[in-house]
Amino acid sequence: MSSFLFDSNALVYWVYPDSPYHEEVSCLLHHVLADRGAVYALASSLNEIYYALHRHYMSEEDARASIREIAEVFDLVDLTGTLVYSALDSNEPDYEDGLIRAAAEALQVDAIVSYDKKAFKGSYIPRKTAAEVLARQSLEAPDE
Repeated sequence: MSSFLFDSNALVYWVYPDSPYHEEVSCLLHHVLADRGAVYALASSLNEIYYALHRHYMSEEDARASIREIAEVFDLVDLTGTLVYSALDSNEPDYEDGLIRAAAEALQVDAIVSYDKKAFKGSYIPRKTAAEVLARQSLEAPDE
């Protein structure tokens, strides 16, 4: 059974249908959930995602509905003091990346699903795009 922690950008791509990676993130979620795998998201990331969605892409009502959809599909990871201190002490490019890395390492997920090429280089949990996970697991990716 596979498990993945999704970075904020992958979550935005999933809930915003006009995003460039919407189909591949949706396809990965479908495959992981069909195989009874686990998908995680940081509860604290929902603030950032809501702001981005409402500010740039959709109405307040639609942004809230998108956050609800994430909360219903993903296992939400709460922040703990241990995760906060791990993030503060990490060599990640920003604090949010440090939190995601700390949570991924604590959960021992198979990969962090992210489109941030600068993040997670120091983590022993690999960063993969949804397409990379699909290709590695020989799953059918969506047509571009």
